[in-house]
Amino acid sequence: MKNYFALLLLVAIGISCTKNDDDDCGIPNPPEASENFLESLNIGDKLYYSMLIGENYYQQGEDVYSYTGDTLELEVLNISEAGVLIAQRITAGSNMMDDSVVYYWNKDSVYTNTWNIEGDSLIVESDAPYFENHLLGISRLKFSDYSEQEVEITGWRTSYSYSEANAQLFTTNYTLFNHDYDSLSVYIHNEPMSYDGNGSSFVYSKTHGIVRSSEYGWWSQSGYGWDRIY
Repeated sequence: MKNYFALLLLVAIGISCTKNDDDDCGIPNPPEASENFLESLNIGDKLYYSMLIGENYYQQGEDVYSYTGDTLELEVLNISEAGVLIAQRITAGSNMMDDSVVYYWNKDSVYTNTWNIEGDSLIVESDAPYFENHLLGISRLKFSDYSEQEVEITGWRTSYSYSEANAQLFTTNYTLFNHDYDSLSVYIHNEPMSYDGNGSSFVYSKTHGIVRSSEYGWWSQSGYGWDRIY
């Protein structure tokens, strides 16, 4: 399900974490990662993401983005042969919960999905009749084999040239909120922009899970995303 936003209203939002922060927003350090991030999770574990808004997606080298003071929480509800059942919710202290500002729809929704790694892909299935998710706009992400084009993460986007097509890429030596990632898959899902739809990008790995996701509009060239705090 697509989420919509109104950037003009963001002037009313306080910023709790900035893009140059050296801290981790007060969130405890994560457990040690395993080769399969789902196998390192236990029932009751929680993962946190900070919301960002960005502009000028067209323009290579632009670094126009900021954090909004909103946090997405992922909580492990159950682990079974069917997969890892994870609930997603916006935390109560997030700025978007102030009814005087409206820039993110479905802020009160709790989405529950079953996560699995099958072969070379992460599969996320929704219990609803259609796919519902705060963090991800698509249900399948293929892991890079690191033979693809390498890109850098620059601001809220990548160094990959603007394209209205999909691209499987990778990046190395990326640091986010003082956490270092040696190698990560990058998937750009921009084909919908060729027919005036929204594009999206994902930074992730089999070891670390989802590190960043973002969605942006063709008309506005602005969008929002979620950065992994831990």
